[in-house]
Amino acid sequence: MNSADVFAQIEKMGDLPSLPQTLLQIQKVAEDANSCADDLAKCILEDQALTMRVMRVVNSAMYKRSDQDEIRTVRRAVVVIGFETVRKLALGLSVFDMMSKLSRSPYLAEIGRHSLLAAGFAGILAEASGLVRPEEAFVAALVHDIGKVVLLECSPAVMDAALADQRAGMTGLDAERHHFGLSHDRAGRRLAERWNLPADIVEIIGDHHDIDPLNPPRNITPLLGIIVYADVMSRFTCRPDRNSEEYRILRKAGRVLQIPSARLDDIYLKVGERLEDLARRVGFDLGDLGDYGQLVNVDGSVTVAPRRMSPEEIAQRTARQLDLYRRVGAGLASGEDPSILLADLLGGAVEILGFERVVLLEADREGRVFHARGWAGPGARELAPELAFPIIRDTGPLARALLEHRSFHIPQAASGAYAGQAGNALLAVARCRGYAVAPVPEPDGGMAGVLYGDCGPGGDDVEAEQSIELTGLAQQAGLILAAAVPV
Repeated sequence: MNSADVFAQIEKMGDLPSLPQTLLQIQKVAEDANSCADDLAKCILEDQALTMRVMRVVNSAMYKRSDQDEIRTVRRAVVVIGFETVRKLALGLSVFDMMSKLSRSPYLAEIGRHSLLAAGFAGILAEASGLVRPEEAFVAALVHDIGKVVLLECSPAVMDAALADQRAGMTGLDAERHHFGLSHDRAGRRLAERWNLPADIVEIIGDHHDIDPLNPPRNITPLLGIIVYADVMSRFTCRPDRNSEEYRILRKAGRVLQIPSARLDDIYLKVGERLEDLARRVGFDLGDLGDYGQLVNVDGSVTVAPRRMSPEEIAQRTARQLDLYRRVGAGLASGEDPSILLADLLGGAVEILGFERVVLLEADREGRVFHARGWAGPGARELAPELAFPIIRDTGPLARALLEHRSFHIPQAASGAYAGQAGNALLAVARCRGYAVAPVPEPDGGMAGVLYGDCGPGGDDVEAEQSIELTGLAQQAGLILAAAVPV
């Protein structure tokens, strides 16, 4: 299939009654300089289904303001949120409804979910930035991928082939160009022009993939900027190997859209609640938002970067660590059983520092292998014997910490940025997001072993503060081990 076939299909779609007659009448009203709120309300009321959808959306959390009473009539909606906003909302909902009905391909549901998710992000980004009316950003994002429906209408089988190439590693746009002769943004622009959609909507549909979110042009229009970032943020995976890039995009969005850093987290807190409400009102099954980006973590903060502790948290933890160190020092001075002190120390790594599993590995230099000396935390007992690795550099940071006398913090351990240096054998048995390891010193300057800590399989990543604090505990562990060796 080539671009000529796609353009031929667009001409057919332009002539089909796929764009509701109600919307055509709304367009005529909008183009009439003498039209008023009553004229627009009358057009919408001629389509009962569209009327219901417009009223549900204007009263949803996405549109409704906290000080605004429920809007009960279309005319009131036009008065409250504006003639142009209601017209574009009716347009967007009509096109979205058309997108949901044209093709029988399962891919259509994915297009619908992404469009609605991007619309939610767009509305909230616009609200946070103050550069564009949230309602207009919402509608623009709702229809920005209409070109994908065009390609589906051309041939679901060819689209399946393009999706297969995309899953194999080709970019989506390249796969579309390879199989259709052009990408969905160009096809969408042609259809939007054929339907005489508003010029700013045509620009959004046709240009949203021309902008690099990390290097946008300085003269980018606010609405296009919002849609570009809403589109890419709605696709965030929050996988460890993507965290760095996604974090950079998020911060760039804040600068380009003039959103303070403190408000960026609010975007993720709001989007889930608002979208679930909106999807229910428009009758669309959005599914579990956790399946489409894992937008918010358990404590509500943005997941594209590990959360950093506040100064207050650090101060409290430091005080508890000092109490633990005093306890160890007093025990050593009084000749207390070193095994009890060691248990207290490892327990502190769990209770104070927040690790889920901590293992103390003693070095057997003759056999050049680690032996588990102690552990703490759920699952640590089972993990400990699995960490009895050979003391060679190929083992990764576990052995390197001993051989090089330095600590390692390996966050986002599965990331390709580490190029296998995170210790594949260790990750295979630990199955954690990240870990920290610190050498345990001997009084004569040698190293007795290493102290390992992680947050367990499926747990959080290890924070920088935790890694630093683990190094302090490793120093204490060295004193305890020295006391346990008979003179």
